[in-house]
Amino acid sequence: MSDTNPIDDPVAAWTLPKRKVVVPFDFSEASRKALEVARTFVPDAGMPDGGTISVIHIIVPPPMTAPGRLLRGPFDEERAIAQGFTVLREALADAGVPEFEAHVRVASNPAEELVAFAERDRSELIVISSHARRGFDRWLLGSTAERVVRLAPCPVLVLRGPKPQ
Repeated sequence: MSDTNPIDDPVAAWTLPKRKVVVPFDFSEASRKALEVARTFVPDAGMPDGGTISVIHIIVPPPMTAPGRLLRGPFDEERAIAQGFTVLREALADAGVPEFEAHVRVASNPAEELVAFAERDRSELIVISSHARRGFDRWLLGSTAERVVRLAPCPVLVLRGPKPQ
Protein backbone atom coordinates (compact mmCIF):
# COMPACT_ATOMS: atom_id res chain seq x y z
CA MET A 1 0.00 0.00 0.00
CA SER A 2 1.30 3.45 -0.89
CA ASP A 3 1.75 6.27 1.59
CA THR A 4 0.80 8.77 -1.13
CA ASN A 5 -2.02 11.12 -0.26
CA PRO A 6 -4.74 10.59 -2.94
CA ILE A 7 -5.12 14.37 -3.29
CA ASP A 8 -1.43 14.63 -4.25
CA ASP A 9 -1.71 11.76 -6.72
CA PRO A 10 -2.49 13.17 -10.21
CA VAL A 11 -4.46 10.07 -11.23
CA ALA A 12 -6.54 10.09 -8.06
CA ALA A 13 -7.09 13.83 -8.46
CA TRP A 14 -8.85 13.13 -11.76
CA THR A 15 -10.82 10.14 -10.60
CA LEU A 16 -12.03 11.27 -7.20
CA PRO A 17 -15.46 12.92 -7.07
CA LYS A 18 -15.27 16.69 -6.97
CA ARG A 19 -17.08 19.21 -4.77
CA LYS A 20 -16.81 22.22 -7.13
CA VAL A 21 -16.69 22.06 -10.91
CA VAL A 22 -17.12 24.93 -13.34
CA VAL A 23 -18.38 24.63 -16.93
CA PRO A 24 -18.23 27.53 -19.40
CA PHE A 25 -21.38 27.50 -21.54
CA ASP A 26 -21.92 29.03 -24.97
CA PHE A 27 -25.17 27.22 -25.88
CA SER A 28 -23.41 24.92 -28.38
CA GLU A 29 -23.90 21.16 -28.50
CA ALA A 30 -20.31 20.78 -27.33
CA SER A 31 -20.97 22.83 -24.19
CA ARG A 32 -24.14 20.81 -23.54
CA LYS A 33 -21.97 17.69 -23.63
CA ALA A 34 -19.65 19.33 -21.08
CA LEU A 35 -22.62 19.59 -18.69
CA GLU A 36 -23.11 15.81 -18.92
CA VAL A 37 -19.43 15.14 -18.32
CA ALA A 38 -19.32 17.54 -15.34
CA ARG A 39 -22.20 15.61 -13.76
CA THR A 40 -20.03 12.47 -13.68
CA PHE A 41 -17.47 14.30 -11.51
CA VAL A 42 -20.09 15.65 -9.08
CA PRO A 43 -22.67 12.86 -8.76
CA ASP A 44 -24.25 14.47 -5.68
CA ALA A 45 -24.84 17.89 -7.32
CA GLY A 46 -28.18 19.33 -6.29
CA MET A 47 -28.45 17.18 -3.17
CA PRO A 48 -28.35 18.61 0.35
CA ASP A 49 -24.67 19.01 1.29
CA GLY A 50 -23.76 17.88 -2.24
CA GLY A 51 -21.16 19.34 -4.55
CA THR A 52 -21.84 22.18 -6.95
CA ILE A 53 -21.52 22.59 -10.68
CA SER A 54 -21.27 26.23 -11.66
CA VAL A 55 -22.19 27.00 -15.25
CA ILE A 56 -20.88 30.33 -16.50
CA HIS A 57 -21.86 32.15 -19.66
CA ILE A 58 -19.50 34.97 -20.57
CA ILE A 59 -20.81 37.74 -22.80
CA VAL A 60 -18.20 39.57 -24.85
CA PRO A 61 -19.32 43.16 -25.39
CA PRO A 62 -19.19 44.42 -28.98
CA PRO A 63 -16.25 46.68 -29.75
CA MET A 64 -16.89 50.41 -29.94
CA THR A 65 -16.22 50.24 -33.68
CA ALA A 66 -18.82 47.51 -34.32
CA PRO A 67 -21.29 48.35 -37.10
CA GLY A 68 -24.47 49.80 -35.66
CA ARG A 69 -23.00 50.38 -32.20
CA LEU A 70 -23.30 54.13 -32.57
CA LEU A 71 -26.92 53.80 -33.71
CA ARG A 72 -27.95 51.46 -30.88
CA GLY A 73 -26.20 53.43 -28.20
CA PRO A 74 -23.92 52.20 -25.44
CA PHE A 75 -23.77 48.54 -24.49
CA ASP A 76 -26.19 47.90 -21.63
CA GLU A 77 -24.27 45.47 -19.42
CA GLU A 78 -27.03 45.04 -16.82
CA ARG A 79 -29.61 44.24 -19.49
CA ALA A 80 -27.24 41.79 -21.21
CA ILE A 81 -26.60 39.98 -17.91
CA ALA A 82 -30.32 39.79 -17.08
CA GLN A 83 -31.19 38.43 -20.52
CA GLY A 84 -28.22 36.05 -20.46
CA PHE A 85 -29.23 34.71 -17.06
CA THR A 86 -32.81 34.05 -18.22
CA VAL A 87 -31.65 32.23 -21.35
CA LEU A 88 -29.01 30.27 -19.40
CA ARG A 89 -31.53 29.09 -16.77
CA GLU A 90 -33.85 27.95 -19.61
CA ALA A 91 -30.98 26.07 -21.29
CA LEU A 92 -30.06 24.33 -18.03
CA ALA A 93 -33.70 23.32 -17.50
CA ASP A 94 -33.87 22.02 -21.10
CA ALA A 95 -30.68 20.04 -20.50
CA GLY A 96 -32.25 18.46 -17.40
CA VAL A 97 -29.88 20.11 -14.94
CA PRO A 98 -31.81 22.98 -13.35
CA GLU A 99 -29.93 22.41 -10.08
CA PHE A 100 -26.64 23.58 -11.61
CA GLU A 101 -25.69 27.11 -10.54
CA ALA A 102 -26.03 29.69 -13.34
CA HIS A 103 -23.62 32.62 -13.60
CA VAL A 104 -23.40 35.31 -16.28
CA ARG A 105 -20.52 37.73 -16.67
CA VAL A 106 -19.52 40.39 -19.20
CA ALA A 107 -15.83 40.40 -20.12
CA SER A 108 -13.69 41.21 -23.11
CA ASN A 109 -11.47 38.17 -22.44
CA PRO A 110 -13.54 35.03 -21.71
CA ALA A 111 -10.54 32.88 -20.81
CA GLU A 112 -9.29 35.30 -18.17
CA GLU A 113 -12.79 35.77 -16.75
CA LEU A 114 -13.32 32.00 -16.53
CA VAL A 115 -9.97 31.51 -14.77
CA ALA A 116 -10.74 34.36 -12.33
CA PHE A 117 -14.14 32.81 -11.61
CA ALA A 118 -12.56 29.38 -10.98
CA GLU A 119 -10.05 30.98 -8.59
CA ARG A 120 -12.72 32.92 -6.65
CA ASP A 121 -14.97 29.85 -6.51
CA ARG A 122 -12.06 27.56 -5.56
CA SER A 123 -13.11 25.16 -8.30
CA GLU A 124 -11.44 21.78 -8.37
CA LEU A 125 -11.98 21.19 -12.09
CA ILE A 126 -12.95 23.08 -15.24
CA VAL A 127 -14.77 21.09 -17.94
CA ILE A 128 -14.57 22.99 -21.23
CA SER A 129 -15.45 22.08 -24.79
CA SER A 130 -13.24 22.92 -27.73
CA HIS A 131 -14.63 24.15 -31.02
CA ALA A 132 -11.80 22.54 -33.01
CA ARG A 133 -11.01 25.54 -35.17
CA ARG A 134 -8.09 25.30 -37.56
CA GLY A 135 -5.86 27.51 -39.59
CA PHE A 136 -6.77 31.16 -40.02
CA ASP A 137 -9.89 30.95 -37.82
CA ARG A 138 -7.82 29.60 -34.93
CA TRP A 139 -5.09 32.17 -35.48
CA LEU A 140 -7.60 35.01 -35.69
CA LEU A 141 -9.94 33.92 -32.90
CA GLY A 142 -7.43 32.05 -30.78
CA SER A 143 -8.37 29.15 -28.61
CA THR A 144 -10.19 30.00 -25.40
CA ALA A 145 -9.73 26.43 -24.19
CA GLU A 146 -5.99 26.64 -24.82
CA ARG A 147 -5.68 29.87 -22.82
CA VAL A 148 -7.74 28.39 -19.97
CA VAL A 149 -5.44 25.37 -19.80
CA ARG A 150 -2.40 27.65 -19.54
CA LEU A 151 -3.89 29.97 -16.89
CA ALA A 152 -6.20 27.78 -14.79
CA PRO A 153 -5.63 27.32 -11.05
CA CYS A 154 -6.99 23.75 -11.23
CA PRO A 155 -7.06 20.81 -13.64
CA VAL A 156 -8.88 21.40 -16.93
CA LEU A 157 -10.68 18.70 -18.91
CA VAL A 158 -10.96 19.74 -22.56
CA LEU A 159 -13.61 17.91 -24.54
CA ARG A 160 -13.05 17.53 -28.24
CA GLY A 161 -15.55 19.54 -30.24
CA PRO A 162 -17.05 18.76 -33.61
CA LYS A 163 -14.73 17.52 -36.34
CA PRO A 164 -13.02 20.51 -38.02
CA GLN A 165 -14.17 21.30 -41.51
